[in-house]
Amino acid sequence: MRNSLAIMLVVILIGGGIVGCQPKETPVELPVEQTVDTKSYYYPVEELATPQIYEYSAVVSETEAYISHYWKIQKEVDEEGKVYLVWERYNTAFQKDMYTKEWIVADGVVSQVYDFYTFDSTNQTFERHPNKIKQSIVYPFKPSTDSVMAYPYECEMKLPPDFTTVKLIRDRQFDEFVTVDYKGEELQAAVFISKDFYDIEDKEKGGFWNQEKNKTEVYAEGIGLIYEDEQIKGEEGIAVTQLTNIYTVEEFEKLKTGL
Repeated sequence: MRNSLAIMLVVILIGGGIVGCQPKETPVELPVEQTVDTKSYYYPVEELATPQIYEYSAVVSETEAYISHYWKIQKEVDEEGKVYLVWERYNTAFQKDMYTKEWIVADGVVSQVYDFYTFDSTNQTFERHPNKIKQSIVYPFKPSTDSVMAYPYECEMKLPPDFTTVKLIRDRQFDEFVTVDYKGEELQAAVFISKDFYDIEDKEKGGFWNQEKNKTEVYAEGIGLIYEDEQIKGEEGIAVTQLTNIYTVEEFEKLKTGL
């Protein structure tokens, strides 16, 4: 992305001079790339100065769903004034299993940290395992409407528990604006689609294979991601995840203790 989410096209004026009796050519402007504003559809950074916990559920059918995971999200500002979103993911047993940190820049969101946690039952502690980020675009604020314009994300992960090596390349594109119903309220939303390419290597078992997934993400204005579906290429069935609740820290603590 040449270190920026904002891709600017240079307008070239083609002018002709007068040579002999040739007429002067009329200047021609090349079309300027069209973009849309999707900033307000990402997670509400300023509101997250007070942390909130987003509960996501896997949808089995129209009437059946089960909790998949929780994300605790909080805004942080460093000494230089840089703004970040810090994420801690918890599984259904309320154990922390992932940590990410995103830098909020003028034209989008870029990933700084993307780590996993595993629980060491011997020491009764959580061990943190960092992943290597190579291209870090998470979400563009001014995405192009050009159907061939994609925003790349690339990282190399060691997935627990056996720490299989996984290389992920994600190409995300803006698709459209839609109106969605979230808990009986009509909201404006931005839809992104992406292709995920996985190179997977299991050194212990001597295996190496590839996988491709197609994803759709729906971001509701003022909330963030409320819907995601994912389909593995060549396989039947679509995995659907939806936002089901948003908790304060106090409410989440009560949920953890069963009160």
